[in-house]
Amino acid sequence: MKKVAVIIIIALAVTKAGAADLRSLFIGMPDSIMPALTKSERMDFIDYMESGMRARVSNKLGGQSEMTRMTDSYLTVATSQSGQMDMALFKKKDGTNLICIIKTAITRYSDSKLTFYTEDWTPVPLKGVIELPEFDDYLTKTALKNDSLADFKSASMLRFQSVTPIEGGLEFRYTSLDDLGEDADRYRSWFKPEPLRYIWNGKKFRNR
Repeated sequence: MKKVAVIIIIALAVTKAGAADLRSLFIGMPDSIMPALTKSERMDFIDYMESGMRARVSNKLGGQSEMTRMTDSYLTVATSQSGQMDMALFKKKDGTNLICIIKTAITRYSDSKLTFYTEDWTPVPLKGVIELPEFDDYLTKTALKNDSLADFKSASMLRFQSVTPIEGGLEFRYTSLDDLGEDADRYRSWFKPEPLRYIWNGKKFRNR
């Protein structure tokens, strides 16, 4: 009965002014985006979360996947012990949503990949909505003026960065500093202590 109720709520949401909400978009996403989980299992996630239960299901790979958070604008699914998918909605100027999918591999370093879609799941070119951070964006002004910067860059270029959805934007973190081994602590102060925050303005994400 719970699953039937979810279907009815989604149908009503889609008919209102043509706007789609997070739940309906998540359930209706192409299977290719989350190949280890079926539409029925995505519906179970919503059912469990709205019932206040632990939202864990068995996936096609024989493991466990769990939805760990869900708001009106973003959700997080631990797809496996080493993988995570975030989905976030950002309202566009025309009233529809830009869908952001963040897939993060969680191994020694967390490494995220971004993809964007329209509400009908048509891919949106990355360059059309965001310019991803470069290595220098993570460095302090002091580091950028240091005579040793060139040597540092040759040892540690931008390799991995993680991305987290926040209300109204995205946060980027540099995650491969420890790749330098024993030299990591020497350079840690060169990096900005806070994540890079990109705010959505209805057309593009801007670094703030």
